Amino acid sequence: MRITEWLTPANPCRQFENNEQLFQALKSLNNSAIRCVQNKAMPSAKKLVEQYKLAPESVDELLNQSSLIFLRKIEDGSYQFQGHAPSSYLVEIMKRVALSMTRKRQTTYESIEDHHDLHDPDIEASNRQRESAELVRQFLGQMGEPCESVIRLHHIEGYPDDEVVRQGWTRYTTTDSLKIKRSDCMKKLIQIARQWRNTNNI
Repeated sequence: MRITEWLTPANPCRQFENNEQLFQALKSLNNSAIRCVQNKAMPSAKKLVEQYKLAPESVDELLNQSSLIFLRKIEDGSYQFQGHAPSSYLVEIMKRVALSMTRKRQTTYESIEDHHDLHDPDIEASNRQRESAELVRQFLGQMGEPCESVIRLHHIEGYPDDEVVRQGWTRYTTTDSLKIKRSDCMKKLIQIARQWRNTNNI
């Protein structure tokens, strides 16, 4: 395969003859399969960001968060192939994630006296989110460079790919090569998270 074909956004789906073959590749965390479903779901991601009035740069965040959830559901058997395009299920996940992102950005001005339930679900969710963020940082530390920087710059610090390339913050000189590396790093991150979960019986 020529390198120009490898970098073509529409190319990852060409090697999968049908949805079942694509699903099997997703089960093994195949990078091309992940990029394939993300490419198919990208138009819906853009529409959801616009619909929920999220920042335009939230498209990649929405797509990647939803993809991680989707891959976990494939891994634990929550999602089983039934003949439908895997990207259709990814879009359904994106709808819930987009709604969650909207709620997180809403500011609550209620005083503490107005909260009669000490087990406020929003507070508990916020605590879980902080714990998850700390775990991700630990996992990134285990991965080392360049994956730590590639993922941190995009998913934690929120820098767009073109700025990362322009500033020379990584060794990757094009946005395509940066995205390909990040996809590979995300695969490794999922594997580390899986090992941690198995070790901690979660």
